[in-house]
Amino acid sequence: MTAKSDRRRRKTEGVVRARQHVLRAGEVSGRIVVLRDGWAARFTHVPDGRRQVLSILVPGDIAGAELVVRPSVRVPVQALTDISFCAFDVRELKEIGSEDPGLVWSFLEICTTGRKDSEARLVDLGRRNAEQRLARLIAELHRRLKSRGLADETSMPFPLRQQTIADALGLTQVHVSRVMSGFRDNNVVQVNGGRLNILNMETLLDIAEIYRR
Repeated sequence: MTAKSDRRRRKTEGVVRARQHVLRAGEVSGRIVVLRDGWAARFTHVPDGRRQVLSILVPGDIAGAELVVRPSVRVPVQALTDISFCAFDVRELKEIGSEDPGLVWSFLEICTTGRKDSEARLVDLGRRNAEQRLARLIAELHRRLKSRGLADETSMPFPLRQQTIADALGLTQVHVSRVMSGFRDNNVVQVNGGRLNILNMETLLDIAEIYRR
């Protein structure tokens, strides 16, 4: 990891290579990281050694938000691709927050959104089949990326490996491959060259049980 300081901007900037840690469990970093480019994942390991991906982070997402109220990192974050980031000192953020209450509310909104996404993922794991889980993951990633100008109406970057998807959805890699092949054969979605093209949005949303208003 490399970084350069610029205290006048109250942040540091740097890069992390793919498969390297952005934040390690137990680390006392004193900083909150905002992804500028690239994808990362928050994850944990279950007792048998398998990995469970808790959330996928895309540009604009925050890593280490718990450091505002905790002294050390609870959930590690690993880069899925090469990433660039901005990191903000927690103490300085608290000082800014005391001067600008609007920042506090913005931060709470981000945390609330993250909590909502986590609760939705719990429902997916407990109550939905493999096709529904994968369709919902694709639809939600598309929504998040599109809201940030990183995807168009039917296409988005998709650097996720099948094993990462499996770890996020509680499936095996073989099962993910089978479902993705089914989506492709039925002209729902297609992955090519690191991009995912949604060939039939209505069908994708129907499978995901997401209803447009």
